[in-house]
Amino acid sequence: MSEHPSDLVAFDPSSLRTGKELKSSEASSIFEVELRGHRYFHDNGDPGNLHSFGVCEQGVVPYYHGYIDRLDPARFQPHLNHFMNDIHAPNAILLEYLEDTEELNCVNYSGDRLQAAIVGLREIHSALIHHRDVYPKNILIVRGPPERVVWIDFDVAMTFDSTKPMGYQADEHCDFEIELVKSFGRLLKEDQRQGLPPDTKYY
Repeated sequence: MSEHPSDLVAFDPSSLRTGKELKSSEASSIFEVELRGHRYFHDNGDPGNLHSFGVCEQGVVPYYHGYIDRLDPARFQPHLNHFMNDIHAPNAILLEYLEDTEELNCVNYSGDRLQAAIVGLREIHSALIHHRDVYPKNILIVRGPPERVVWIDFDVAMTFDSTKPMGYQADEHCDFEIELVKSFGRLLKEDQRQGLPPDTKYY
């Protein structure tokens, strides 16, 4: 997590309103939250290189608004009750709230959107990150104008040391992730040609 002082969000706990849980896993939880009247995604992941390399500002991942250090789960019950027995209090990051979104599927698929997803993934790789969860469900179409194609869900992403090059094997994995996108793009295009509804198949 970014430790730059300017990224630390100072706040009164009573001003943070936790809404619905959008997604959860063993690694993280994502909530819709409102802080001082502004809506965000609240996550305990790590923007890391995505933020420091400027990828967030390019719009291919959600914009990063800062972090909250050591939330007290007892203050945010029942939403954070699964953190109550953790040794360390959870940190949180505040990400852009994305409205009017849809996961990439065979109905909304287009060549331009797939190409935008590939360009976005290359930007993620340029920040020395492997996404490691490359599926259509982790690519959001954000209605515009302008329309955006946004990568999400970095729970299992691997971040490399920013002072060193990735190395040959890591570069190969970047190429592998790009090929994965191209391969499910072909499948989505074929399913679209057949007129199948979304989620008929698992990619």
